[in-house]
Amino acid sequence: MENERNVEDGIIGIKTSHPAYGTISFNRAYGTKTALFGSSIEHSSTITLKVKHAEIERGMSKDWIFGNKPIVEVEMSYSQFAEAITSFGCGTGIPCTIRYTEKDGQIPKCDFVSKRKQFINEFKGQTDKAMEESKGLINEIADLFSSKKTLTKADKENILKKLDKLNSDIGSNIGFIADQFNEQMDKTVMEAKGEIESFCQNKINAIANASLVEHREEFLKLENPVQIEEFCKRREDTKCLKQY
Repeated sequence: MENERNVEDGIIGIKTSHPAYGTISFNRAYGTKTALFGSSIEHSSTITLKVKHAEIERGMSKDWIFGNKPIVEVEMSYSQFAEAITSFGCGTGIPCTIRYTEKDGQIPKCDFVSKRKQFINEFKGQTDKAMEESKGLINEIADLFSSKKTLTKADKENILKKLDKLNSDIGSNIGFIADQFNEQMDKTVMEAKGEIESFCQNKINAIANASLVEHREEFLKLENPVQIEEFCKRREDTKCLKQY
């Protein structure tokens, strides 16, 4: 990549571009439910972040900055966005869904992963494993009883050791899954609350906008709380005072 800025004539002045120039913007997005990476629910309202290459044009005694070619676009849930702007320097970052990159273009949508089904499968896997171990231990003890009339101290200790291990595995693994499930449910509830709040806010905005259009004439008749002529006169007087 060239490390030199490019200067040329623009529409209203001198236009300058450089590989380091860029713009960043946040926007709200609304639509059908979509899956987001790191989120346990589907979202119809999201936050998008766009980073673009930029150029600056100097004209009319002012800098005019324009974003043009996109570099990257990511999408986040409301809770992910809130966590991202309040968790500076924490961990390895907050999950987000990449929608576009300058190198790869449009990114395919990610699949939705049901945490409920995921936990059910994990719990079933642990219980199936415990059942297999218990059956193996039962068969081992049965063989031991059939081959020996009298169990030695070492045999008894070996049986107790394996039973203790089986009990420990069942208790710790299932307990751990239960703790993780509770933690995930708390996160899912928080995400759902964010989605509901976003839905309500969008509805309120839509109703307010519709009301403004419907009662436009009534709003125009309302008395202006600020006298524009007087405000402008005061502003001009202030400018005059600054000159002296």
